[in-house]
Amino acid sequence: MISIVSVHKSFDEVPILDELSFDVSLNSICAIVGPSACGKSTILNLICGLDQLDFGKISMPASNTIGYMMQEPMLLPWRTLEENATLGAEVKEIVASSEVDVGVYFNNVGLALDRLKYPITASGGMKQRVALVRTLLLKTNILLLDEPFSSLDFDIKLKVQKFLLKQQAELGSTIIWVTHDIEDAIAISDRVVVLSDKPAKVKSIIDIDLHENKRSPVEARKSLKFRDYFSAICEQLKYLDNGDND
Repeated sequence: MISIVSVHKSFDEVPILDELSFDVSLNSICAIVGPSACGKSTILNLICGLDQLDFGKISMPASNTIGYMMQEPMLLPWRTLEENATLGAEVKEIVASSEVDVGVYFNNVGLALDRLKYPITASGGMKQRVALVRTLLLKTNILLLDEPFSSLDFDIKLKVQKFLLKQQAELGSTIIWVTHDIEDAIAISDRVVVLSDKPAKVKSIIDIDLHENKRSPVEARKSLKFRDYFSAICEQLKYLDNGDND
């Protein structure tokens, strides 16, 4: 279990997170949604230790390892896309396995023909997929993903989501990820944490039950319960159209 308990965080005396508490079961996928700039990315930074909390506690099993995909791909311009993808594995000295896996991973995210390109010639979506592959190649117990699909066209997004779910199932990883897309959150997650505007608190925790047999971002969207989850989250975020004409 990963537990976030009564966490407070401020920057320059401006409160960002206020009494934030929720749990994430191991081997599960938890999405965090909320208003823009409410502190979602800050939560990931606190979990991995990039930022220090002011008060509260974050606990997880000591044996866990963490991989973090930030919003910005941060690719090195002098390395090819493939070389960028294996950079983290090189640093961690797991080069042999990463060299075998990178071709398979690139194929599964739709980059098989782009391995030797350089970042300057790559689209935002291509760079984002490289950053995801770089994180997955580390094969960590915990994955922190910040808007991992935001630059992807819908068909590519589904392909990448299917591959991510496959990897998660094979490795038993715990995924905590941030998204602005409610449909994506519902389609691949076991739990959705809905935040308020900042200073962010947990408004609601919604457990998703759409994966009876095998996880599928396509089949999840076809479920009759999908709309109910969507409406519940939109209501928490006040996104529902009440018929007002402005």
